[in-house]
Amino acid sequence: MSSMAANARELDLESARRARRLVVSIEGMWCAGCAMAVERVIARIPGVSFASTSFAGGSALVRWDNEEFDPALIIERVAKLGYRVAPLIEADEMERRIDMQARAVWLRLSVALFFGMWSMLGTLILYLEPMVAVSITGYWLGLGAVVAAVPVITYAAWPFYRMGWRTLRAGLPGMDALISLGVLAASALSFWQLLQGRAEVYIDTATMLVTFLLIGRLIELYARRRSSAAVNALRQAVPETAALLRADGRSEEVRVSEIRPGDLVMVRAGERIGVDGRVVEGDSDIDRALVSGEALPVAVSPGAKIEAGCVNLSSKLLIEVGASYGERFIDRIGLRMLELSGAKSQVAILAERFARWLVPVALSISALAFVYGYFASGSYDEAALRALSVLVAACPCAVGLALPLAYATSTQFAAHQGMLFRDPGSMEALAGARSVLFDKTGTLTSGELELVEVVGSERRQLLLWAAQAEAGIAHPIARAIEVAARREGVSSERGKGEPRRFGQGSSWHDLDSGVTTRVGAAAWLAGQGIVVPSLVQPLPAGATRVEIARDAQWVGALILRDRLLPDAIMAVSTLEREGLTVNLVTGDRHETAVAVAAAVGLAPAQVRAGCLPEDKVTALETATEPAIFVGDGFNDSLALAAADCGIAVQGAAAPALASAGVVITQGGLAGVVGAWRQSRRTLRVVRQNLGLSVVYNVGVLGFAASGAIPPSAAAVAMLLSSLSVVANSARLARPVH
Repeated sequence: MSSMAANARELDLESARRARRLVVSIEGMWCAGCAMAVERVIARIPGVSFASTSFAGGSALVRWDNEEFDPALIIERVAKLGYRVAPLIEADEMERRIDMQARAVWLRLSVALFFGMWSMLGTLILYLEPMVAVSITGYWLGLGAVVAAVPVITYAAWPFYRMGWRTLRAGLPGMDALISLGVLAASALSFWQLLQGRAEVYIDTATMLVTFLLIGRLIELYARRRSSAAVNALRQAVPETAALLRADGRSEEVRVSEIRPGDLVMVRAGERIGVDGRVVEGDSDIDRALVSGEALPVAVSPGAKIEAGCVNLSSKLLIEVGASYGERFIDRIGLRMLELSGAKSQVAILAERFARWLVPVALSISALAFVYGYFASGSYDEAALRALSVLVAACPCAVGLALPLAYATSTQFAAHQGMLFRDPGSMEALAGARSVLFDKTGTLTSGELELVEVVGSERRQLLLWAAQAEAGIAHPIARAIEVAARREGVSSERGKGEPRRFGQGSSWHDLDSGVTTRVGAAAWLAGQGIVVPSLVQPLPAGATRVEIARDAQWVGALILRDRLLPDAIMAVSTLEREGLTVNLVTGDRHETAVAVAAAVGLAPAQVRAGCLPEDKVTALETATEPAIFVGDGFNDSLALAAADCGIAVQGAAAPALASAGVVITQGGLAGVVGAWRQSRRTLRVVRQNLGLSVVYNVGVLGFAASGAIPPSAAAVAMLLSSLSVVANSARLARPVH
C-alpha cells in the first residue's frame, strides 16, 4: 500500500481526474502478453471508457467519461497484477531499463541454448535408436537429458512461470500460463518416467519451447527499444542550448530547459531553433522541414510564430519564448509517439485467446482423465499417466512457435533484400493494408531542389553569377544552384568580396570589377529599385523562381523544382492496381502537392496539403484501416508511429527510422512494394502454422483424454506438429520466382 501511495504522490492524479485522461509508464513489463494483460485489467475497471497499453512504448493511455472517477484505482489494479504505474520517464532512462531487461533475457537464453543443446542431444539419440532406449544406457541418457535441462526449466523459464501465475491470479490466463503448464507437464512426466525406471523422457519439448519463446521475447524488447529511440532521436533533433538575451543586452548560452516563457532568445543565421515562440526582431527565411516537411524555405518577420526544430537560414532573429521545455510542439509530438507506438499483432492476440480457452479446458480434461483412468483401471499410476498425457498434449509448442518462427525466418530473408521489419504487428498490419498514405518531400520526391529552366541570359553565364553570389551560404536554393553549376562545369570561384545574406536574397560585390550581383525573390529585388519583368507564363506548380540582377539591371532567372523519384510512379500504380487506396499527405503547399500527385497518377481529391504532424495522424484516423504511412522526415515521425504500420524510406531521418515499423535500406520505393508482398506471404504462412497447431492441440487432446495414445505418442505427435511449423516457416527463406 505504501508503494501505491508513493506512486499517487509522483503522479498528479487531481489534474488527471479533471482531464479525464492518464498517460503513464508501466514498469516491469517484459513481453507483449504482459501489456495485453495490463490493458485488460485496466479496461475492466468500472468507469474506464478506453484503455490502451503499449509494450513498445512501455506506457498506458487511459480515458474515462466521469470526472468523479478515481484514477488511483488504476494504480491499485495494476499493482495487484505485479506491475508499477509511474510518470512517463525520459527516453534515455527507458532505453537503460530496456537494455537491462534485454541483458537478463540474453543470459537466460544463453543458459537455455547451452544446456538445452546437451539435453536435446540425449533425447535425439533415444528417438533415433529404439534399442538404446530400452537398455540401461538409454536410461542414463534419459537421466542425463533431464539433468541437463534443469537450468532451462528453472532459471531460463522462470519469467514465464511468474507471468503465468500473475495472469492466472488475475483471472486472465494467457500464453505464458499455457507455456508454463506445458513446460511443467513435460518436465513432470519426464521425472515420472525416470522414477518408474523408463527412459522415455519428453524434456526436449520443454527446452525447445523455452528457447524459442526467449528468442521471441528478445525480438519484442528490441522493438520496444526502437520505439524509445524514436522519441530520443526526435529530442536530439533540437539543440539543447540557446542564446538567452539578458537585460543588459548580453547573450548567454543556457540549457533550453532553463528558459521560461517571455524570455528573449537570439538565433543566428544557420542555427537550428530550440524554442517555440514568436519573432520580435529580424527578417529571415526558415527551413520548416522538421515541423511540416515543406521543401521550400518560409519567410518570417516580426510577429511570425516559430517552432523548435526549424532552421534559421538567412539573418539573425530575436524570438520571444512562448512555451517552456516539455510544452513545446516537438515535446507534444514525442508524448503522442509514446501513446501511439507499438502495433498489436492480431494473430498474437488470437493465439492469446486460444491459450486462455485452452488452459481451463486442459486442466479440466486432465482432472477428468485422472478420475476416469483410476475408476477404469484401479491404478493411480495409470490414472496419473493418462492425466499427464493430456497436459503434454495441451503443450502449446507449435502455437508458441507459429508466429515468432515465421517472423524470424521472414525478417532474416527480408533484411538481405533491404527491408527491415521491426515487429510482427507491423508486418501483419502491412500485409492487411487497405490504404496507404505517402508523404511528399523526400518520399515521392528527392527533397532537394534542382534546376529545370533558365530565363534571360545564357545558361552558363547565369549559373556562374548566381553561384558566385550564393557561394558558402547554407540555404536550399544556394545548394541547388551550387549543384547545377557543378554539373555543368561552371566554376563558382570569384575575386575579392564576400556575399551578404538578406531575408529573401543575397548579394555579392566584386571589388575587382565593381559590379554587384543580387540573387533572390522578385519582391526583394524590386525593393532595391530593380525592375523585374512580369512572368510571361505562370510558373509550373511547385516551382520557385530566383531572379538575378547585375548592378541595377535584371539579367535573368532560374526556375527550381523538387524532383520526382524514379520509382514513385511504379510504387503508387502497383499499390492502386492491387486494390489499396493511395493518398498523398504533406505539409507542403496545396498547388505543389497537387502537381506531384498528378505526376504519380493521383487525383486532387487524393491530396491533403498543409498538414502539421498531428494533421497527418488525423488523416490516418479517417483512412480505411489498416492504414499505412510512408515517410522520411522528422515531421513524419508521429504519423509513422500512429500508423498501423509506418514505413521509413531509404535516407530517412533518425526519428523516422526509429519510429517506423518497416525501414527500407535499399531499393527506394520499390522496396515499399517488396515489403508489402513479403508481409502478405509471411502472414499466409503464420496462419497456416497457427491452423496446424490448433488442429493438433484440439485433436490430440481428445485422444490423450480417452487413453487411446500414451504420453510417448502425444510427445511424438507434438514434436511432429512443431516440425511441421518449422518446415512451413522455412519456405519464407526462399525467394519467390
